[in-house]
Amino acid sequence: MPKDLASTDLLAALGTLPDASSQSFHLDSLNAGNSGVTAFEVDQYVDVLFGAFQGLLIVHELRGDRSKATELIRSRLADQTPPCVFTDIEWEAIVEPCAWQFLVHHVFMARKVQDFEAVRVCIKRTKTAVMDSRTAHAGTEWTGEPDCKRLLRGHFYGFERNVLKRKLDDPTQKDEFTTIDLCDDDHFPIVTWAQRGKAGPIFAPRP
Repeated sequence: MPKDLASTDLLAALGTLPDASSQSFHLDSLNAGNSGVTAFEVDQYVDVLFGAFQGLLIVHELRGDRSKATELIRSRLADQTPPCVFTDIEWEAIVEPCAWQFLVHHVFMARKVQDFEAVRVCIKRTKTAVMDSRTAHAGTEWTGEPDCKRLLRGHFYGFERNVLKRKLDDPTQKDEFTTIDLCDDDHFPIVTWAQRGKAGPIFAPRP
């Protein structure tokens, strides 16, 4: 555990009950920092989406220009023959997210982003796995013995603690109260990239 993690308000203890299913892939924060998971009592596991970190950095680089870029696509579609015109509702709800995905995936291809791989990482009892807070990961399903009533794991969240860099109207903002869903509007191209690798889709409905 990092020595400079002096405050207990950055720590959480998570309990997993029998028959618990796995988490969905998520990020602990959009800000640079470290997160750590410690296995108590028995070995435990965390799934990590290898390769997605590079994609995440590209998405964050591009999203500031998202509106201008997708509006350019909209204007090009309207100028073609015959014109392809959408209402604002159609554009915002359906077409614009597809245009965003198209643009992001082309940048992924140009920068040779690898196919993603879901890797199950074992965390040995009393050991801590540390990752960048922006790493896509998920806690795994129940792995305890039949006579075990719960599994406990520790979790710490690292983030920028310099109050001068925080919003002036919210000096106590803490990232440990928030996780980032990869299925949100900005990050969805990361999810769809995971579906098109040579090994087949990573995300699939449960049988």
